[in-house]
Amino acid sequence: METQTKENQAKAKRYLVLLKDDKKATIKKAENELKVALVSSANLNSKNRAFQVMSGKTGIFYKNLNIAVVDEVPVKTMNMAVNNTKSPIIYWEEEKEYRAYDEFDILGKIKNNTIELQQQIQELEELLINKKDDQESNWISNTWGIGAINLSSTNRTGKGVKVCILDTGLYASHPDFNGRSIEGKSFIEGEDWDLDGNGHGTHCSGTAVGNISSDGKRYGIAKDANIVIGKVLSDSGSGSTSGIVDSIDWALELGCKVISMSLGTPVKVGENPSLIFERAGEKAIENGCLVIAAAGNDSSRPNRVRPVSSPANAKSILSVGAVDLSLNVASFSNAGLNSGTGGRVDLVGPGVDVFSSYSSHAPGNKLHRRLNGTSMATPHVAGIAALLWEEFPSVAASEIWLKLEKNAKLLNHLNTKDVGQGMVQVI
Repeated sequence: METQTKENQAKAKRYLVLLKDDKKATIKKAENELKVALVSSANLNSKNRAFQVMSGKTGIFYKNLNIAVVDEVPVKTMNMAVNNTKSPIIYWEEEKEYRAYDEFDILGKIKNNTIELQQQIQELEELLINKKDDQESNWISNTWGIGAINLSSTNRTGKGVKVCILDTGLYASHPDFNGRSIEGKSFIEGEDWDLDGNGHGTHCSGTAVGNISSDGKRYGIAKDANIVIGKVLSDSGSGSTSGIVDSIDWALELGCKVISMSLGTPVKVGENPSLIFERAGEKAIENGCLVIAAAGNDSSRPNRVRPVSSPANAKSILSVGAVDLSLNVASFSNAGLNSGTGGRVDLVGPGVDVFSSYSSHAPGNKLHRRLNGTSMATPHVAGIAALLWEEFPSVAASEIWLKLEKNAKLLNHLNTKDVGQGMVQVI
């Protein structure tokens, strides 16, 4: 009786399954082996979304990624398939939770640590409560990232380039986004993409594809890009593997050239990257799209340095760490401790005291805010990628990646495992 209960509990979990290709025969054979019907992502839309289709008898096949998501399939069944050389199923993994990477995420982790960290908690809480975000007198200091990436050297604006921000959504009524081309979809049940009750997504969007504040101050990079918003994180800041995979497939279907993901989940030293995200990044590149992700905020330098998180640790996804105003590694920024398996830092961007747009629906009811995190560094790279796509519209996504690395500013005083090729630059 106890064995049956454990088996039922295992069946209730959600799994991501990697198929060898997208041929009809492959999908049919996978359906037979898993004993589920796989609905193509081509049949999904704003009214017919994945979470409405999913059941124990029905899964989703993301046709742009060769990835299926299924519920209630016994682990034994999937292991047998993977070990069978004739099976179209080559890999599977259990769904994980992903979170936004900003200073509030850091605060939550600190609170879960031992009593010795109480002083750090108090200091960070005081910083968040007392710092002034909206109208700072020293604007140059607040928007230091714009100068650090050399944005003034170009007239490019990302015009015509579709940039997708996968995050907590966007406060679409924000005055700084008036007149912009914005398309969105929510992958979180019961939450709209265009409200953003968290603020994190609006902040990241502002850096990557925003323009100026209502009083004419510049803080965004690709100010004329076409904005695509996928709400993959809830208003509380969490999301799942399947929702992120769903949104990547959707973004590729829309023809996005850049996908920015300021989110992740921690990994251990020596842990291999997820093949699910490795394949997703590869398929994106094949479809002319570059996926960029935050390296993660799990470190507490100098005493505790943690590996680049997932999905940024996939070789096919560009990983972004964070530096501060002095161009030193941010204390929270993760490092390439698993670089042998792909978990390296590729580039760094401004990630401390970054000023950008915020959501009136988020706690604090602010239109602008300064935040810290590799989440804040990532959209700097995404915005510059959009500028490159505008200038070189016919090159491969892998070429855009190489140009980003080639143009980076060397930070010779820092270790490459912390900063990769250096500070992202506009050339």
